[in-house]
Amino acid sequence: MSIKRSWWLGIVGSLGYLAVTWWRLTSLPVFADEAIYIRWAQLIIDDWSRYLFFPMNDGKTPLFVWLMVPALQLFNNPVWAARLVSVLGGFVQIWLTGHILKTLGAKRQTQWLGMLFMTVLPYWYFHHRMALMDGWLATAVTGTLWALLQLAQVVANRLKTKKDHQRIWQPTGSELMWIAMAGGWWGLAWWLKLPAILIAPLFVLIPLWPKTMSWSGRLALTIRVGAAGFLGLCLFVILRVSPVFGQLFARGSDFLYPLSTVLAGGWTQTLPNLPTYAWYFVTYLTWPICLAAVSGWFSKRHQRTHFLLWGAALGYAVPIALLGRVVYPRYLLPAAVFLTISAALVYEEWLTHWVGEAKTLLAKTWHGLVIVGLIAQTLGLSTVFMVTSWYWPDQTPFVSADRSQYLEEWSSGHGIVEAVQYIQSQQANHSVAVATEGYFGTLPDALLLYFFGHNVDNLMIEGIGQPVVSIPAEFWQRSTSYQQVLLVVNSHRLQLPLAREHLRLEVCRPNGAPCLQVWDITTLRPKN
Repeated sequence: MSIKRSWWLGIVGSLGYLAVTWWRLTSLPVFADEAIYIRWAQLIIDDWSRYLFFPMNDGKTPLFVWLMVPALQLFNNPVWAARLVSVLGGFVQIWLTGHILKTLGAKRQTQWLGMLFMTVLPYWYFHHRMALMDGWLATAVTGTLWALLQLAQVVANRLKTKKDHQRIWQPTGSELMWIAMAGGWWGLAWWLKLPAILIAPLFVLIPLWPKTMSWSGRLALTIRVGAAGFLGLCLFVILRVSPVFGQLFARGSDFLYPLSTVLAGGWTQTLPNLPTYAWYFVTYLTWPICLAAVSGWFSKRHQRTHFLLWGAALGYAVPIALLGRVVYPRYLLPAAVFLTISAALVYEEWLTHWVGEAKTLLAKTWHGLVIVGLIAQTLGLSTVFMVTSWYWPDQTPFVSADRSQYLEEWSSGHGIVEAVQYIQSQQANHSVAVATEGYFGTLPDALLLYFFGHNVDNLMIEGIGQPVVSIPAEFWQRSTSYQQVLLVVNSHRLQLPLAREHLRLEVCRPNGAPCLQVWDITTLRPKN
C-alpha cells in the first residue's frame, strides 16, 4: 500500500471515528459518576489550590478530572465537554491499536481492521463517549502494551548480531526511550485509576514473548521491563505530595472483598458470577470477536502472542471477578484491549490459512464467505447498538447491570435537564432554594454542574440525604431568605407525604423505573 493511500485511509478512519463518537454525544443523560467528576473539575476551576487533589479523598487518582478542566472552560455544555475528553482518549487508543498490530507483524489491512473494531464495538464505542475514567485507563493500558512490545522487539533485534549479543547488558538509546515510554504510560494509568496495578502481569509476560531468545537475552529484557515498571511506580508515588494520599486506599473495601475473605471461602460467592462477567464480553465485544479471540489459543503463527494477550487479559479480569463485591462491565474494560487485538490477529490468520491456502476455488469461496459473514455480524450488531444509542437511548441493548445503572436507577440522569430548565424558569422571577435527595452523585451534583458559571445569587441547591423522610431544620433555616422552596427527589426515595397538587415536574425512567420529581414545598416551610 502506498504512503499516499495510507494517509488518505488514516484521514478517512479518523473522520469516521469522530463521526460515530461525536454524533448525538449527549443523547444519554448524565450518569452519576460523570456528574461527580465534572463537579470536581468545576471545583478545581473555582479554586485549584484547594481542590486540585480533591478526587483522592474519594479514592480516585486525579488525572482524568484534570483533563476535563480545559474542556469545561472551552465549551458551554459541561456534559458534552466532559465526554469530549473521552472521545479524544479513544482517538489516541485506536491509533495505538494500529501501531500494536504493526509491531506484531500484522498486515496493513489487519491494522485497519483492528482500528475499526476499536471504533465500533459496543464496549469501545460506548466508553469512548462517557466521561468516565475507565476509557482513558484502557488507553493508557494500550499505550503500555505498545511500548513494552516495542522494547521487546528492539532487544530481540539486537541479539541477532554477535557484537550486540555481547553488549546486551548496555541499553541503547532506543531501549531507554521505550523503557521511558512504557513506564510513562503505566504511570499515567496509575494516575487515571488504581486498577492500573492489574496490568502488572503484562510486565512478567513480556520477557517470555520473543520466540527465539537466549536466557541471557531474556534476563536482559526482564531487567529493562522491570525498569519500566519501576518508573511507572515512581510516577505513581509522586502523588504522595498530596496530604490526602492515604485516602486513595480508604475505599477499597467498598468495591472489593479482602483477599483473606475470598481465600477463607468467599470465593463461593464470587465464582458463580464468572458466567455473567463472560457475558459482558460476549455482548459488548460481540460473539464473533470473542470466538476469534478464543480461537487464538490454537493459533500457529501467533501462538506466543495470543498467550501473552490472554495472560494479560486474565491477569487483569480474574482478580476483579474473584474479589469484586459489585462488578460492572466498565471495570473489566481494559481486559478487552487484549482480546480485541487477539481477535484482529486471528482474522488475519483465517484469511491466510482458510482462504489463501485452500486448494480449490469452492473452498476459498466458502471460507471467505464465512469470514466475511462473521465480520458482517460484528459490524451489524455494533451498528444496531450505535444507532439505538443515538436515537432511542432508552432502548440501548445494555446488559442488565448497565441497563439498571444508566437507565433505571437513581444513578441515571433522566429528568435532570428538565429539572434544571424548570428551576431556571423559576429563578428568572424570584429566588429559589432547592433541596435534593442525596449528598453527591446524580443529586445534587448533576443539577449543580449545569449552574456552574451562571449567576446563582438567588439560588441555593443543597443535598439533604436519602431516603427523604423529612426536610432538615437546618435547610429550612437557610431557606428563609428565598421566596420559593423546591424538592428534587426520586419517587422511590420519597417517604414524605406530599399532596399531588404540589408536584411541578415528573420525568419517568424507562421500563417502569422510578421517576425524577420536582415538588414545590414552599407552603410546608415552618412559620417563624
